[in-house]
Amino acid sequence: MDSVFTNYVEFEVPLYAPVARFVARLRLAWLTAVEELEDSTLIIVELNARPESFARLLRLAEEWVRDEALGAIRFSIDDRSYVLQSGELDWSTEVPAATV
Repeated sequence: MDSVFTNYVEFEVPLYAPVARFVARLRLAWLTAVEELEDSTLIIVELNARPESFARLLRLAEEWVRDEALGAIRFSIDDRSYVLQSGELDWSTEVPAATV
């Protein structure tokens, strides 16, 4: 029987500059890939075999969202989407307009 669980997490970030800083942190412990989308950037992180890998990754992401004053980002795992919120949004940062 095949597992329904995936071994990667996808973070969607609206700005590229914070992505580079986050990926630099992540690459110390995880394999990562970056994909530029039309209106955001996707960070794909491969989880390792250690059971605490996912929890550690989310704690690091939460700290990063707070430090970058992003307010919240979307992430997905196992074909389910979530919102990770931390800290306050920096309203002085220009965020790309949403497309309809």
